[in-house]
Amino acid sequence: MQEQQEKHDWEDKVPEVVQDEKDDKPAGRNIILVILIAIIILAIVYYFFFRDSANMFS
Repeated sequence: MQEQQEKHDWEDKVPEVVQDEKDDKPAGRNIILVILIAIIILAIVYYFFFRDSANMFS
């Protein structure tokens, strides 16, 4: 049987930094948006420049 350990005072508390930085959630959404835009731009570049090169790696 495992014994339950006593919780310390600092457990189950949110650090003050997290409470102060409430703008991190929109920043996380913006990172996903930027990654999606970059993938779309790379797909467009691939389509126009590399789609006709059948022997690109040989």
